[in-house]
Amino acid sequence: MLPRVQAIPMQNEDVSFRISDIERLRYNTGLTMLRPYLFPVIGPGGRMATRMGHPHDPVTHRHHYSLWVAHANVGGVDFWADHGLTGRQVHTSILAIEDGDGTAAIALDIAWRTPDGRTPLRETRTYRMDALPGGELLVEVSLELTAPEAGVTFGATPFGLAAVRMAKTMSVADGGGTITNSEGAEGEEAILWKPARWCDYSGPVTDYAVNGVSLFSHPANGSHPCDWHVRSDGWMGACLSREAERVVPAGTSLPLRYAYYVHAGPCDFVRIEGRFGAFEDSAFRPCQH
Repeated sequence: MLPRVQAIPMQNEDVSFRISDIERLRYNTGLTMLRPYLFPVIGPGGRMATRMGHPHDPVTHRHHYSLWVAHANVGGVDFWADHGLTGRQVHTSILAIEDGDGTAAIALDIAWRTPDGRTPLRETRTYRMDALPGGELLVEVSLELTAPEAGVTFGATPFGLAAVRMAKTMSVADGGGTITNSEGAEGEEAILWKPARWCDYSGPVTDYAVNGVSLFSHPANGSHPCDWHVRSDGWMGACLSREAERVVPAGTSLPLRYAYYVHAGPCDFVRIEGRFGAFEDSAFRPCQH
């Protein structure tokens, strides 16, 4: 039987994730940019659930790459913003590709390089897309961050590590969207900087349909539940080291796991709790050659 879910290499080693040959997700190497990212992310309504950049501030917020991984203080170097002194995450190769009836995945080698040419981190990143009932998706992002030469410190900052920029129409400010967290809080003021097991951003994708994205941070990441950086303008991120630094000693690795549940309809607490619970109980699924 032919695989229903496929990860298909494209130009420049971009990868198209498809269900029954319809693209739902694309990995972009970002070779001419500052980091790899996922765009588009197509929700069950058939519309884009994310966007590139801030809808009202495309210049100073151009570093918002749809669904991405970044951090503002890696050994004192900014790997978050887009400016002349920013570090780069350099896609170096696709290590493995997996297709299947219900899931597809890729494993990647990524080098974190400073403006002066150093590589304080090497990363193996795995993206896995599960096809769920009703056209929904679960997108897992698994990272193994290794300090090859010397220890590296993720400094205290609210900027990083897993982030998503929602489609304009799904935001609170521009489309009547809603931000909700696992503790039952709603809205930017109630959720910003608060710990939670997950956070959800839902809003209209058409005049008649609502989609949402729930972001999960796995308990094994440490500092669980993590703090959240959310904004009414369509921004949501899970903080790795908002108040305290995280150190990766020389020659060791920091494994991290996140997941994005791309769902139909508004925030359904019971349904999202079920998906988070399954993710929480699951083991890392490496990409099979």
